[in-house]
Amino acid sequence: MLAEIVRRVERQKSGIIEAGTERLGEPVVDHLAEYRRHLESKGRSEFHVAETARLITKVTEACRIKLLKELQGSRERIEQHLAARLAEGWSHRTANGDLTAIRSFCRWLVQRRLLSNDPTVGISKLNEDEDRRRERRALTDEEAQLLIVTTRSSERVFRGLTGEDRAVMYTLAQRTGLRRKELCSLSPSSFDLASTPPIVRVRAGDSKHRKADVLPLAADVAELLRNYLAGRPNTKPIWPRSWWRRSAEMLYADLEAAGIKPEADDGTVVDFHGQRVTFITELARVGNSPIAVQKLARHSDFNLTLRTYTRLQIDDLVDAVERLPTLGGTGGGKGQSLTAPEPIPNMPDDARLRDLVAVWPTLPEHLKNAIAMLTGSLEGKAPPQERRVLPDDVPEDHDRGKS
Repeated sequence: MLAEIVRRVERQKSGIIEAGTERLGEPVVDHLAEYRRHLESKGRSEFHVAETARLITKVTEACRIKLLKELQGSRERIEQHLAARLAEGWSHRTANGDLTAIRSFCRWLVQRRLLSNDPTVGISKLNEDEDRRRERRALTDEEAQLLIVTTRSSERVFRGLTGEDRAVMYTLAQRTGLRRKELCSLSPSSFDLASTPPIVRVRAGDSKHRKADVLPLAADVAELLRNYLAGRPNTKPIWPRSWWRRSAEMLYADLEAAGIKPEADDGTVVDFHGQRVTFITELARVGNSPIAVQKLARHSDFNLTLRTYTRLQIDDLVDAVERLPTLGGTGGGKGQSLTAPEPIPNMPDDARLRDLVAVWPTLPEHLKNAIAMLTGSLEGKAPPQERRVLPDDVPEDHDRGKS
């Protein structure tokens, strides 16, 4: 046994076999438990850790993978599993979720030298845009206001939240883009309503991208929160976490009470996360710059902001087109006309003077003064004499050539 150990160590040192080869016979489930602890140590949320472990378990069981050596050579099994998922009618997004989970686990095993290669290398994600099963839409201004007003007057209590509680929550979601779990984490201490501008803070541990966020609040939203939060415990959550897993049920009831269809005739839906879509779409609708919209949406990729969260309607696009300047003879636009300007009265006959009169409003002040001095001298008013700098006037330490 000692000779076998020495021989294996020598082969590892010489590079003939990998250092973790002798551990390929270990069960996958043992390392999955350690991987869960690794995710927890990185500050991942409880839900993220549990969901990742669930997907990894689902993939390994479907592919009949029990040992590390079976996982190392499982590329074909994983591809067959993903193909079977699609054949069963699952969406591209669901298949990508399985691939992302098992890939993260394999990469961690490779980093720990428990696998010599990642079996998921070369397996590409599917295009989710080609197979969207749930298309969210933004609320119109009228719908957003109707939802708030109707909910505020509601006598229904959902999981401890009154109509006013839900109305303030919807208002904050539509005017900050905060997600459900971020709203759950807020307490009165999260707000600084006396600052200029008023702000709300989201801790790094509660933000989706694991970075602390500071978001500005509009004056009307700050005033609403100032009255709503008065007298509440400073560190106690405003909206306890018991509602967030049933947020769809809560919102659908309030939408129906307001007479708003949760699902439109074209198949687009309004859910709780759709209020974030409403916020980002409204930012784009009122003409904010793309970089401002991306920053407020807290996206690292502007394409995500534009492709997924901006839902401009045809009326908004028509207004954008109408703001273009009208071309010669077409008329009808809201923008400035590109036709020739009307003639200036008393325009001089000389072509050069006409050009000067036409550009006079755009000239810098020093050029206007120079022209005024020149025209004054032509009328018999001698312009002030400028002092000429002679060579003797130049300081001795100055570069005479440059002067």
